[in-house]
Amino acid sequence: MPKNAEIFLCEPCDFKCCKKSNYTSHILTLKHKKIVNDDKMITNDDEKMPKNAEKIFHCKCGKSYKHRQGLWKHSKTCNETNEITEYPDNMVQIEPSHILEFIKQNQEFKNMMIEQNNKILEQQNKIMELSSQVSVINNNTTNNNNTTNNQFNLNVFLNETCKDAMNIKDFIENLQIQMKELENVGKNGYVIGITDIILNRLNQIDITKRPLHCTDLKRETMYFRDDNEWNKDNEDKTKLKQVIGKVASKNYRKIPEWRKQNPECNIIEDSKYEFCIQLMRNSIGDLDEKQEKMNDKIVKNIAKNVFVNKNSIDKKE
Repeated sequence: MPKNAEIFLCEPCDFKCCKKSNYTSHILTLKHKKIVNDDKMITNDDEKMPKNAEKIFHCKCGKSYKHRQGLWKHSKTCNETNEITEYPDNMVQIEPSHILEFIKQNQEFKNMMIEQNNKILEQQNKIMELSSQVSVINNNTTNNNNTTNNQFNLNVFLNETCKDAMNIKDFIENLQIQMKELENVGKNGYVIGITDIILNRLNQIDITKRPLHCTDLKRETMYFRDDNEWNKDNEDKTKLKQVIGKVASKNYRKIPEWRKQNPECNIIEDSKYEFCIQLMRNSIGDLDEKQEKMNDKIVKNIAKNVFVNKNSIDKKE
């Protein structure tokens, strides 16, 4: 400790320091507040005390003690006074108003720190908000660019690469049902049979000459060539379901010819009689919701087989 340093003492707590800021921090602690009361006295050394200086601790009741601890223990049971004084005479009192000022300054400092922290948090929130907005803009820009590029490739593929494709009307008119295809419907049912008829014909046509393409497998987006123009089917797949219905109708109209070629189907005891009934039932399909579900399955089967991905488009370009 430097010579002639100003000494700050808190006798009740046996605390001593030479910095006013440390003293101020001490008197704000819970430990200090529990030990002392509002009338405590705090002393300050103005000069360095001699090593052999004798301290006498007095109580207002008249008793004196050589040690502070003894006086402090006594003060807990003494009814005369709660005030503790320490001598020699070079000890001075710090005014309570100064203590209040220290407390006030400390509170102002805390308020200033809280306000500063709030401003920092506000700035951080603004930065995060701006960052998220930039991210959204970048993502939208990327998605828009990808959509534009994909759309450009699709338009080129349909209108240039597939400009000589067959019209869907011609595809249906030229489709002739074979006996084995009719029997396949009788054996395996409406969904498999009609799907096979359509796909067998499409697979015989070059991809650039086909009258329909699927461009989005998840949404089952279909494009049809009609009147020498490519048009997108609606979400209900109305156009494709019309094609399915016309092919199914052609298949059903083939049954009389099959019966002529298989006269045994008129004999109840013959196995072809049962097969003929099954053939007619499977060729008709079903009614209402059940028929709609069957058509949806055929749509899915066709979409998988005529799906044109980016690689296919790039190769054809």
